[in-house]
Formats: sequence, structure tokens, C-alpha cells
Amino acid sequence: MPNINDIVQIAEALEKSPVHVIQDRCAAVRNRNATCRRCIDVCPNNAIKIELNQLSLSASQCTDCGLCTAVCPTEALEPKPNDYELATALGKSTVETGGTAIIACARIASKHQADPSTYAEVPCLGHVYTAILVGLASHGAKSIQLVDGNCRTCKYRAIEGVLDGVVADANTLIASCGGAVRVERRTGFPDDVKPEDTSGLYGSSRRGFFTSAKDAAKDAAMAAAQVTIEQELGVQMEQKKQIGSRLRVDKAGALPKIAAVRHDAVINAMDAIGAPAVDSIDTQQFATIDIDLTRCNACGMCAVFCPTGALKRDVSKKLGDPVKYLEFSASDCINCDMCADVCWRKCLTVSTTVSMDELFDFEPRTFDMKNVKRQTKTWLGGA
Repeated sequence: MPNINDIVQIAEALEKSPVHVIQDRCAAVRNRNATCRRCIDVCPNNAIKIELNQLSLSASQCTDCGLCTAVCPTEALEPKPNDYELATALGKSTVETGGTAIIACARIASKHQADPSTYAEVPCLGHVYTAILVGLASHGAKSIQLVDGNCRTCKYRAIEGVLDGVVADANTLIASCGGAVRVERRTGFPDDVKPEDTSGLYGSSRRGFFTSAKDAAKDAAMAAAQVTIEQELGVQMEQKKQIGSRLRVDKAGALPKIAAVRHDAVINAMDAIGAPAVDSIDTQQFATIDIDLTRCNACGMCAVFCPTGALKRDVSKKLGDPVKYLEFSASDCINCDMCADVCWRKCLTVSTTVSMDELFDFEPRTFDMKNVKRQTKTWLGGA
């Protein structure tokens, strides 16, 4: 017979979260000195916690606004449905409209004012992120429109400022490469996707209902089985232990790197749109760094903890030894501030104003460390 602890664990397993947490990607998990708390700062429900190098999200408190997934620079928080599903829905709907890409929130979609085949629906426009908007422009969308149900009166209204920032960022990036398309917000569907009669376009069949019920029963059975296996084999505890073992410095003197999929998608989309039309851009998507070599100790910790490898150290040197040079590639920088956070000499600064030449330069910028004055303290010491 299951005891009360078994029942509680099964209940927790059934409490599905609309956001998938990927621990190894979180900056605060990778290093305790990381100051990034962007997900916590934007969450309107205090559903996210970062404690003792652990990132957690409460499914019961999360309302699926999507803000945390839109602002996380390391993509440690993945939305459900995922990026691929949203992109697929947008691709189909854009074809239906002849080139107009429309994303609508669930609130406005529930009013049944437009043909559902002409837009992609998300729980909240907080799910919209810069890469998907710039990607639409690069794939030939003639217009990009975000339709909401008047955010000011919605329970998700905390997304307003972040969403406006995402829209502004996307428009900046599109224009920086000569793109003419602009992302626009509106409180109603355009007239050309409003059919006179929508009665036959909505509704669910009995077959659809029973399919959903069957899936729910299957999920419950799988959750119960998973809890039992974890109890018997100690799998869950072992997985927690593995996080620390996975985030260890490799032979090249760096932590395992992450693949910033959204970030790379933005770079590729900008390149597809056209040649740079401005000298520099100021955006949250990219950053550049500068190092005060008069204060630098050439410890290389900034490169060790850089999550994407935008900053690389001289791999011929062992960890802890002074490095000869550092290489920096702006196109790989995700603006997470990790390098500045771990610099114990505070000689490294991060700027969101990036030269377009540097952003699309295949050659990294090099910081020569050979003549840096060596300090008596190692990277493990104080400043």
C-alpha cells in the first residue's frame, strides 16, 4: 500500500509545469557569483527561485506568461509548447494570410473573431521572443503583428514592459540589416482574417475530448511509475548529484559550453535579411567586452566560466596559470554578464553597444596578456 509520502510525490509529478528547467544552462547554477536573476525579476508570481546553485520553478505558482523564457540569456527555461512548435504554427498561418505573420494571445483568440488557421496562438504574448520575430522577417514575412486582448486589464499585464522591449529589440535588429518589415502590436485582428461567419471554425469533437482524457490517464500512470522507480533505485538523488559532476572544468580549461539556439538564430536571420545598414546597435541580444589590462591578473577565469565560449583563453596553459592571450567573439556573446561577475579584479566591463563590423567579423578580437603585470594573489584569492 502506498504511504502518504508516495501519494505526495505522485501528486507533485502530476503537477505539470508549463516551463522546462534546464539546470546546467543557468548562469547561477554554473557559478555562485553570477548576478543574473532576469527570470526572477520579470516573474509576476514569484514562481522562480535560485538557491544554493539550484534553479527551481513552482508549477502551482506559474501562470504560463512566458516572460522568464523570453528573457533568459542562457535559455535555461524552455517554454511548452517549444520554439519548434511555435515556428511551425507560424509558418502555416503565414502561408494562409499570404505573408502576414500574426501571433495572438489566448484571451483575444477565445473571442473567436478570426479564422484560427490565420494566426498562431500562445497563452500570453510574453512567450514571444526576439529570435522568432527577426526570423519571420528573414523568411519574407510582409507584416508581423502581435494581437493581444488589452494587456492592461489582463492578469498577465506584467508582461507589458518586457513585451515592448522585445518588440523594440526586434525592430532594431531588423532595421540594422536594412529590413523594411516592422513588428506591430494591436488589440484586434486585421479585417482580412475576420470571416463573416466563424461558427464552423471552432469547437471540439467528442473524439478530441476522449483523446485528451486518454492522454491524461496515460500521463498519470507514467508519473506513478516514475515515482516508484525513483524510490526504488534512487534515480532522482543521483541525477541531482550529476549536475555538479557535469559542470566541471575540462582539459581545455573551461566549463562545458552551451549551444545558444535562439541567439544563433538571431545572427543567422540578420545575415539573411541583408548587409549591415548601421555602424553599431544597442540591444539586449548581444554585447561586447573590454578589459583593463593595467588591472588584469591574466587568471583566465572569465573565459573558464563563459557559457558559450565567446571568450576563450590560451589553451596551452593549465588552469590557474597566467594566460598569454584571450580571444573574444561578439557573435557568440549572449550578454549574460558572467565574465564580469567572476572577474575578481573587476577589470572587465560589458557593453550592449556593439559594432556591426565586430558582430559579423569571423576573426575574434585578441587581448594580449604577455606583458600583464602578474599579481601575487591567485584567482582564488581576494581582490
